[in-house]
Amino acid sequence: MRKILSFFALLGIVALFQSCAIKPSSFVRSSVSSQRDGGSWTAILIRDDLSYDKAFNEVLDVCARRFEMDVISKDGGYGRSNWIYTWNDKGTYYDKYRTRIVFKFSADRTKVEIKTDAEFGGEDRWQTGWDTRLLQTLKQDIMGVVGRVTF
Repeated sequence: MRKILSFFALLGIVALFQSCAIKPSSFVRSSVSSQRDGGSWTAILIRDDLSYDKAFNEVLDVCARRFEMDVISKDGGYGRSNWIYTWNDKGTYYDKYRTRIVFKFSADRTKVEIKTDAEFGGEDRWQTGWDTRLLQTLKQDIMGVVGRVTF
């Protein structure tokens, strides 16, 4: 009987550790509806001297260097990556954290909007949000290849 109780106590401790997983400091929790309303989107104005084809290819290249792309539509001006579990916070690996990136060009092709989706929790307990550090990194990289210079 004592062994059975010890076994269940051990299971309880394991479950407690799993539920107390630490999330990255760059994770911002939000609802799916707030993301659809613009929560994590940021816009980058495209330089006047770039054609749409060149701008699309440059943005896609930046995204594909970090992520495997899942959906690419040049005609629609849209791209979305697969989820990855290796985006980390200063060397810390999070096995219950995943991110992906999305970009879309405006109808007039003068700007590209980008966002990062992030989920924390694992399995049936995913919390939806976005990753601020990934968004900032992605924005800087894309601005460097297609963005207008602002003063």
